[in-house]
Amino acid sequence: MRLMIACLFLSAATPAFAAGAPNFDGVWTIEGTTDVGPCEKSFKGEIRIEHNDIVGAEGATARAVGSIDNGGTVWARLTSEAGQARANGRFHGASASGAWSSNTAYCGGRWTARKAR
Repeated sequence: MRLMIACLFLSAATPAFAAGAPNFDGVWTIEGTTDVGPCEKSFKGEIRIEHNDIVGAEGATARAVGSIDNGGTVWARLTSEAGQARANGRFHGASASGAWSSNTAYCGGRWTARKAR
Protein backbone atom coordinates (compact mmCIF):
# COMPACT_ATOMS: atom_id res chain seq x y z
CA MET A 1 0.00 0.00 0.00
CA ARG A 2 2.91 2.38 0.66
CA LEU A 3 3.93 2.21 -2.98
CA MET A 4 0.33 2.73 -4.01
CA ILE A 5 -0.03 5.92 -2.01
CA ALA A 6 3.41 7.27 -2.92
CA CYS A 7 2.53 6.81 -6.58
CA LEU A 8 -0.87 8.49 -6.46
CA PHE A 9 0.48 11.25 -8.62
CA LEU A 10 2.46 9.20 -11.15
CA SER A 11 1.11 10.30 -14.53
CA ALA A 12 -1.71 12.56 -15.53
CA ALA A 13 -4.14 13.21 -18.32
CA THR A 14 -3.11 16.36 -20.17
CA PRO A 15 -5.43 19.32 -19.59
CA ALA A 16 -5.14 22.55 -21.55
CA PHE A 17 -2.35 24.62 -20.03
CA ALA A 18 -3.64 28.18 -20.18
CA ALA A 19 -1.31 31.15 -20.45
CA GLY A 20 -1.22 32.99 -17.13
CA ALA A 21 -2.36 29.92 -15.20
CA PRO A 22 -0.42 29.01 -12.04
CA ASN A 23 2.63 26.90 -12.87
CA PHE A 24 3.27 24.03 -10.44
CA ASP A 25 6.05 22.47 -12.56
CA GLY A 26 9.01 20.93 -10.76
CA VAL A 27 9.83 18.25 -8.23
CA TRP A 28 7.60 17.99 -5.17
CA THR A 29 8.13 16.04 -1.94
CA ILE A 30 4.93 14.25 -0.86
CA GLU A 31 4.28 13.09 2.71
CA GLY A 32 1.15 11.39 3.95
CA THR A 33 -0.47 9.69 6.87
CA THR A 34 -3.14 7.04 7.29
CA ASP A 35 -5.95 8.14 9.59
CA VAL A 36 -8.17 5.09 9.24
CA GLY A 37 -7.64 1.50 8.15
CA PRO A 38 -4.80 -1.03 7.92
CA CYS A 39 -2.48 0.84 5.50
CA GLU A 40 1.02 1.95 6.51
CA LYS A 41 0.80 4.83 8.96
CA SER A 42 3.02 7.18 6.93
CA PHE A 43 4.64 7.47 3.52
CA LYS A 44 6.97 9.83 1.67
CA GLY A 45 7.99 10.21 -1.97
CA GLU A 46 8.75 12.62 -4.79
CA ILE A 47 6.78 13.50 -7.89
CA ARG A 48 7.63 15.54 -11.00
CA ILE A 49 5.07 17.92 -12.47
CA GLU A 50 5.26 19.25 -16.04
CA HIS A 51 2.62 21.60 -17.50
CA ASN A 52 0.55 20.99 -14.35
CA ASP A 53 0.47 17.27 -15.15
CA ILE A 54 2.11 14.73 -12.86
CA VAL A 55 4.54 12.85 -15.10
CA GLY A 56 6.76 10.82 -12.77
CA ALA A 57 7.30 9.31 -9.36
CA GLU A 58 10.29 7.39 -8.02
CA GLY A 59 9.85 3.62 -7.83
CA ALA A 60 6.41 3.63 -9.42
CA THR A 61 5.01 0.32 -10.69
CA ALA A 62 1.35 1.35 -10.94
CA ARG A 63 -0.73 3.34 -13.38
CA ALA A 64 -2.05 6.69 -12.23
CA VAL A 65 -4.07 9.45 -13.82
CA GLY A 66 -4.58 12.93 -12.46
CA SER A 67 -4.57 16.63 -13.12
CA ILE A 68 -4.07 20.03 -11.49
CA ASP A 69 -6.50 22.61 -12.82
CA ASN A 70 -5.91 26.36 -13.19
CA GLY A 71 -7.32 26.96 -9.70
CA GLY A 72 -4.82 24.53 -8.14
CA THR A 73 -7.32 21.73 -7.47
CA VAL A 74 -5.76 18.29 -7.94
CA TRP A 75 -7.32 14.86 -8.38
CA ALA A 76 -5.54 11.59 -8.94
CA ARG A 77 -6.40 7.90 -9.20
CA LEU A 78 -3.90 5.05 -8.93
CA THR A 79 -4.50 1.46 -9.99
CA SER A 80 -2.09 -1.40 -9.26
CA GLU A 81 -2.27 -5.12 -8.59
CA ALA A 82 -2.67 -4.22 -4.90
CA GLY A 83 -5.85 -2.21 -5.54
CA GLN A 84 -6.94 1.34 -6.15
CA ALA A 85 -6.55 4.66 -4.35
CA ARG A 86 -7.78 8.19 -5.02
CA ALA A 87 -6.49 11.56 -3.89
CA ASN A 88 -7.70 15.13 -4.10
CA GLY A 89 -6.63 18.46 -2.72
CA ARG A 90 -5.24 21.86 -3.60
CA PHE A 91 -1.91 23.25 -4.75
CA HIS A 92 -1.10 26.83 -3.72
CA GLY A 93 2.28 28.43 -4.32
CA ALA A 94 5.01 26.03 -3.14
CA SER A 95 2.76 23.81 -1.00
CA ALA A 96 -0.20 21.47 -1.41
CA SER A 97 -2.44 19.31 0.75
CA GLY A 98 -5.43 17.05 0.56
CA ALA A 99 -6.97 13.70 1.36
CA TRP A 100 -6.58 10.18 -0.03
CA SER A 101 -8.61 7.00 0.27
CA SER A 102 -8.62 3.43 -0.94
CA ASN A 103 -11.89 1.56 -1.30
CA THR A 104 -9.97 -1.66 -2.01
CA ALA A 105 -7.68 -1.49 1.06
CA TYR A 106 -10.33 0.19 3.26
CA CYS A 107 -8.11 3.01 4.47
CA GLY A 108 -7.59 6.72 4.02
CA GLY A 109 -5.81 9.76 5.32
CA ARG A 110 -4.13 13.05 4.51
CA TRP A 111 -1.18 14.17 2.36
CA THR A 112 0.94 17.30 2.07
CA ALA A 113 3.49 18.40 -0.50
CA ARG A 114 6.27 20.98 -0.74
CA LYS A 115 8.05 22.08 -3.87
CA ALA A 116 11.61 20.75 -3.66
CA ARG A 117 12.94 22.35 -6.86
